[in-house]
Amino acid sequence: MSDWRDLSIWQELARPERATFIALAEAVDPREASQVARLRRAVVEAPRGGEAPRGGDDEAKFAAALASAALASAAFELVEGRRRAARKFGPEVATRLWCDVAGVEQASGMAVARWKARRVVESLGPSAAIFDICSGIGGDAMALAEAGLSVEAMDLDPRRAWMTAHNARCVTRVMDAEAIDLAGVALHADPARRDESAGRRSWNLDDHQPGRAWIERALTLAHAAAIKFSPGVDRAAFGPLNRGLAWEWIAEGDRLVQAVAWAGAFARADGEAGRTRATLLADVSHTIAGIPDNAREDRLRVVDAITHGRFISEPIAAIERAELLTEAAGANDVAQEIARGLGLVVSREPLTTPWFESFELIDECAAREDAVLATLKRHALVARSVRVRGRAADADAFTRALSARPDGTAVIFIFREGKRARALVARAR
Repeated sequence: MSDWRDLSIWQELARPERATFIALAEAVDPREASQVARLRRAVVEAPRGGEAPRGGDDEAKFAAALASAALASAAFELVEGRRRAARKFGPEVATRLWCDVAGVEQASGMAVARWKARRVVESLGPSAAIFDICSGIGGDAMALAEAGLSVEAMDLDPRRAWMTAHNARCVTRVMDAEAIDLAGVALHADPARRDESAGRRSWNLDDHQPGRAWIERALTLAHAAAIKFSPGVDRAAFGPLNRGLAWEWIAEGDRLVQAVAWAGAFARADGEAGRTRATLLADVSHTIAGIPDNAREDRLRVVDAITHGRFISEPIAAIERAELLTEAAGANDVAQEIARGLGLVVSREPLTTPWFESFELIDECAAREDAVLATLKRHALVARSVRVRGRAADADAFTRALSARPDGTAVIFIFREGKRARALVARAR
């Protein structure tokens, strides 16, 4: 029985005579059975493989009906995939992509992929050869090829390999990563991050495909390796291997989108082995690298007492994940941590860098809804948001109780210090 995931269905969908069919799918609501039925009839009635099924041939009719269902499903998947891809790759690129929804969700966006490709070129030089392993729909392969690199992409899924070949226009093979000779090669890899038993995405290295053993071999044996992870990856899980890695957390706008472990020539190129990096891609992009907080002798001190009239600053997620609070804040005499590892800092002046959002400290009260409401009223403030560190409180419950709104004038920080939860009320700037 035909399945919309079969490579043969997508190859059929890509035939020039199916362009009209894809256009029809764009105009159909997949939730309306009557519209879907009309689309499926269009498949049966259109030429397939050079000729239409004969009216009296029951077997041909049955095969055409099965194909119509699979093609309709694939067409809907393509249309929805391209719609979502417009946000990652831009409308012009998205309209020509061959993709499915899951592939788009897993792919690097164009800005992130181009940022990584630039680092690859800086390390290896123009026209260097690189493998893109677990290429998916080809998000990274497109950027690597665009940068002038000689790209050979591979994926275990024949349909995804076919998509990469179309989208990146590079040499593509259906191949298991385990079969690759890693010695001396340059590679970018995006292991699948899904716990198949639970049917959800996972940060656990043992749930990656290819798994932990392959990842560690690639980071050790390859001449240069860049491996993409979920931004929630635990760097500590790599143990002593971290000494030779340069970790990077990449944010696109206000979203932390991925982490990359750079190894071999990629880590040595800038002397970054053992260091971490945070990158913010926006209209004006920023990047900062340094020694992680827990390895620094000059780590930010913890403040003795939090006094009102100072400023509380919250770092962007990339800084926190890269543990670059000290590097980003600048110096101990500029800012101090509220509590060790909490991620919040206080300073006499607002931190005017892209790495922090600063607020004026107004008051402190018990971490109870009624106490916070009373404090807001006393200072004529309206809640904008509630930001909870750790599990000190239920952020959603507090947000509802305070009737927080986007145009509010106050941000409430709740965190736990020992057994006591504290609430700090700050004025939004």
